[in-house]
Amino acid sequence: MLKLYEKNESAFAIAWIVAYVVVIGSLRANFGSNSWAGLVALAAFTLLSLAFLRATSTWQKYGLTGLPPAKPYLFFIPLLLVASVNLWLGIAPQATGASLLCAVASMALVGWLEEIIFRGFLFRAMEKDGLTSAIVVSALTFGMGHIVNLLMGHATFGTFLQIAYATAIGFAFVMLFYKSGSLWPCIAAHSLIDVLSVLGNQNFPDGLHVFATVFVIVVAGGYAWYLSRLPGGDSEGEA
Repeated sequence: MLKLYEKNESAFAIAWIVAYVVVIGSLRANFGSNSWAGLVALAAFTLLSLAFLRATSTWQKYGLTGLPPAKPYLFFIPLLLVASVNLWLGIAPQATGASLLCAVASMALVGWLEEIIFRGFLFRAMEKDGLTSAIVVSALTFGMGHIVNLLMGHATFGTFLQIAYATAIGFAFVMLFYKSGSLWPCIAAHSLIDVLSVLGNQNFPDGLHVFATVFVIVVAGGYAWYLSRLPGGDSEGEA
């Protein structure tokens, strides 16, 4: 892992993406979205990412050493609005007891891992060769990563809606990371969105599902545009 990182940072990021999508996608297809097997795999990926960060002392490079001031970033309210979509139909957990704890823990770890992989590893690897392409690829790759839901038997239309709003969220997250230099707000918002998806009622009628998707795209896309207008950026610290 360390040798690949030192030799080719982009290949290192791609290897992480492939491993994560294949392993987690396969487990979800075989055992469900929030299985204990999936939680173990997510925990293993998390420990591996922490071991890498410690071995390379790249906490600052990947925005893990501090929080940005909230005011310039609108107190992250647009991200809270996006997360609120999962509560539009009220609270209706998809599981109970130990299964619910497993699901919540899994979603919290997904927030950490996907931000480290797509905003951390991938974006930082590509940023040095071209900022615009790094932003676009990070967001699009994150969105397309949700296509694995087709393997779980999810409806094609619903999956493509998910890809659309995940891409919009991806743009908001990568712009927030680029402008603030901190990955923590992205991790917190991502984990909150995913945890609320487990706790909230997800039985959206088709019309409301489409409206919710458009709402997320408009809010996340507008936030990404707002962030792009802020001064600063390229806040990468020394590795």
